[in-house]
Amino acid sequence: MSGRFRPHALGRVPSAHATQLLPMVLASPLFEAGLERRRLTPRERQKLANAATRLQLPRGHIIYRGGEPADSIFIVGRGVVISYAELASGQRRVAGFRFHADIFGLAEDGRYVNTTRAVTAVTVFRIPADAFTAILQYDAGLAFQFLCKVVDVTRQAQRKSIIVARRDAVGRIAMFLDLLRQMTGDPRASRIDLPMTRTDIGGFLNLTLESVSRACRRLAADGIVEFEPRAARISNRRRFDALVANV
Repeated sequence: MSGRFRPHALGRVPSAHATQLLPMVLASPLFEAGLERRRLTPRERQKLANAATRLQLPRGHIIYRGGEPADSIFIVGRGVVISYAELASGQRRVAGFRFHADIFGLAEDGRYVNTTRAVTAVTVFRIPADAFTAILQYDAGLAFQFLCKVVDVTRQAQRKSIIVARRDAVGRIAMFLDLLRQMTGDPRASRIDLPMTRTDIGGFLNLTLESVSRACRRLAADGIVEFEPRAARISNRRRFDALVANV
């Protein structure tokens, strides 16, 4: 195992506790016919648990850097992970955020595409790439579940492209909040957790920190969204929904 994980690794997931420790790896239906989400069966979770190492990492910890050899894939058990590209200019372009039960570790030519960092204290499950590949080759159920996850990530990427195409920063922030609400909980909830910084949000939305701050102040002044430390609360759902829909 790579040295950067040793201080935090808790070892193999005990087989008897796989159901409790290994995340469900929720996946949306392939064609989104409804709101139901498929969960791994106990047998599927056990199979992943047999190959997984559980890691507890502090906030700010770099899980891997873009360009490093891609020897593992990861599943988020708890907390939030950010994935971003570091540009030669020093700027960062945020590819996305990974939440509970999400899989990450995108690679190209055997190397990780992006850098990933723990936004909060996180628990992640590390599975060697060769072991994960072997599991998918011989387990059609898990392979289909993984396909559903990949399709879901593709949908999120498409939604992001729509969001950043908006010219107004206020609209981008509203759509980002709506995206978080859909990804992390009840799509009709009023309170939305915001564990990431405004700099991270700006990197995701292609906005400067100043633009993010101005847009948040505008939403608050208009009585649409109230911002709290690490959270946002929708104050006027009708106006919020109208703003989100006004693409």
